[in-house]
Amino acid sequence: MTLATFKGTILQENYDALPNSTFGLSTDGDPIVVVKFGGNAIMNPKVLDQLIEDTCSLINQGVRVVLVHGGGTAVNDALKSVGKETQKVGGLRVTDDQTLSIAVDVFTGINEKLTDKFLAKGAQALSFCSKSINPFVSKKMEFQDQQGNYVDLGWVGEIVDVDSTKLDRWLWAGWMPVISPFGKDESGQLYNLNADHAALAVATYLNADALIFLTDVPGVLRDVQDPSTRISHLTPAQAQICLEEGTISGGMLPKIKSCLKCLDNGVEKIAILNSFAPHALLKGFSAPDKYGTVLTRAS
Repeated sequence: MTLATFKGTILQENYDALPNSTFGLSTDGDPIVVVKFGGNAIMNPKVLDQLIEDTCSLINQGVRVVLVHGGGTAVNDALKSVGKETQKVGGLRVTDDQTLSIAVDVFTGINEKLTDKFLAKGAQALSFCSKSINPFVSKKMEFQDQQGNYVDLGWVGEIVDVDSTKLDRWLWAGWMPVISPFGKDESGQLYNLNADHAALAVATYLNADALIFLTDVPGVLRDVQDPSTRISHLTPAQAQICLEEGTISGGMLPKIKSCLKCLDNGVEKIAILNSFAPHALLKGFSAPDKYGTVLTRAS
């Protein structure tokens, strides 16, 4: 089976009228797709249940899914509850000892909840969220601001390696890894990771066929205030023009820059979808250019 031939069976009636998928990939075996759940979607029970249902549909069709989750909104709430202010530099959370401890507790709780929900649906979900079963080899990030000055972000990590062998072994045994965005170094020190970076790293090291970001926006917009200005398809050359023109800005800026590196490293296609749209994952999987923005290495 290939992605091009996929049509969901659980929600078949919703997809009969969809066009042929532009997300279609020719693979020798079952495709590997990395899916990233955003923190806002995870905090919304109705949206989360729908995403889990859609993910199970993909798995039932033979797609090998690796799930990476965020949880920044929940971390913000947890910090606020203890009277601690969230501080960010360049979109990255400044992470001192207390913030790291809270973030790890929050991510662990989210991971356990997601894993349990998938298991309850009959999916073979396996938690990757501890010192002993963590795929990310990390180091302290050396961050420079726009002026080139180094800024100490605390325990914010940069991914230097991914234990893809461990992931591969479980993945091809029929399990879906559920991965939290924190890593560790050789001494066992934990680091807070950007969840987008984590998903991109997993997709790159697994040489995934596709990566899907489920966010709270409908894709890349020419005007962030107007959803009708969504850009359906971008190649690296087109994305670079948008970056230079300033069309891509704000929180989408680091995401697109990272996506371009991921495409350059071998991932075939990346989709950015609005997780709050009805059945966003299945519809976007079938026709990402219709329901979000798809980035590909070629036109």
